[in-house]
Amino acid sequence: MLIECTFCHATAKFPDSKEGSKVKCGECGKVYVAREKGAKPSKVNATPFVIGGAVLLGILVVFFIVNSSKKPAAPPAVKAAPPPAEAPIDRTGWNSELVKVVRDLYEAAAQGNDYKVGNLLDVPRIVERLRATPERASLAAWSEMTSGDREAIAQEMVTLFTKGEGEFAIARWMPFEGVVELEGDEESVVRLKVRGREEANMAETISIDWRLAKGKDGKWKLFAWERYLTAAEKRGVSSLKSKGVEKVKLEDGGFIYQAEARPLPHLDDTPPELRTRIDSAVARFLDFNARPRERTTAREELITIGKPALPILLTQMYEIKIVDDETLAKVANVHSVLRDITGYQNAAFSVTSFSPDSDKLREMAVKAWFAWYLRKGEKFEERTESTDALDALIKPTEKEQRQIDRDKARAGGG
Repeated sequence: MLIECTFCHATAKFPDSKEGSKVKCGECGKVYVAREKGAKPSKVNATPFVIGGAVLLGILVVFFIVNSSKKPAAPPAVKAAPPPAEAPIDRTGWNSELVKVVRDLYEAAAQGNDYKVGNLLDVPRIVERLRATPERASLAAWSEMTSGDREAIAQEMVTLFTKGEGEFAIARWMPFEGVVELEGDEESVVRLKVRGREEANMAETISIDWRLAKGKDGKWKLFAWERYLTAAEKRGVSSLKSKGVEKVKLEDGGFIYQAEARPLPHLDDTPPELRTRIDSAVARFLDFNARPRERTTAREELITIGKPALPILLTQMYEIKIVDDETLAKVANVHSVLRDITGYQNAAFSVTSFSPDSDKLREMAVKAWFAWYLRKGEKFEERTESTDALDALIKPTEKEQRQIDRDKARAGGG
């Protein structure tokens, strides 16, 4: 048979028995399968491929079914953190709306912010309350006031809080505790505890009740205030009244203790000899015809004697009437000795002039001294000194020193 190279198409004769055998072309050297020239190449048998594909497909189906039945373990559930609890709204305590209004008033007064203080006050209501008091009954109603009168009364209230004296000069006080005592739709009451800002009143703590009214704009403003007394303080007031001591309100809103002045006897436990010594020292101290050294010695003897000399010195303060420079100096000297013995500073005392106002202040000061004596004189203890004041000024004689030592012993150490 005649065969043809499938690569270069060169022909060659080949026995029929070799058909289908692999031969090498004599022309191109390629190896091919011998086929009679013109015959079509045999088809590739696809059966093995079909069977193999079917087997592979079956394996994939089985794999999918097996693995789909084995669901992966669910990851452990993570509990979501609970939302943070909202802080409860403070309606009646330190951070409540009403307490903050009063706190703002104190802070503005301390900063000297007159404008803010004025905006926090309900001045028309303040005028209504002032007109209800005997002292301000003649004050015109707010509706009848001129614009100038309104500005003046508003500035009066601002000045009281920022520059006044006493418990309602709120620039002098620092709030540290507050609570809403009464909350209403139109009016509320806030009780505020305050302590002194300045050295003079830093240790003092008081409570004030503030009344607030809601304006048409929905903002709260203050229109009334008064000192709140605890049960213990009320008992103290009752005790003071039984002693003849009265707490008097001043024009600036502050208070002062007052008691009627009168001659006082020596203390019951003062020995007769010491009584004589006190009377003599007081007489010599106030004798302006005596030598300065004698008056200085008498003054220091009284300071050394201390507490037993108080009632006689107070009696002199009451009995001496200021009519000239000499009596003015005597009262001032008695005041100085009382202050040195007790340490009590009587701010109302003034003997700088003969004006009616000075007379009024002197009377208040004398009553304040007697109130102090009735309140604290019984429990008063002598102030100790590192050295005797007499030694610092003048050297006493041996006889005088012995007398001073005896007086100290009788007075409990001076």
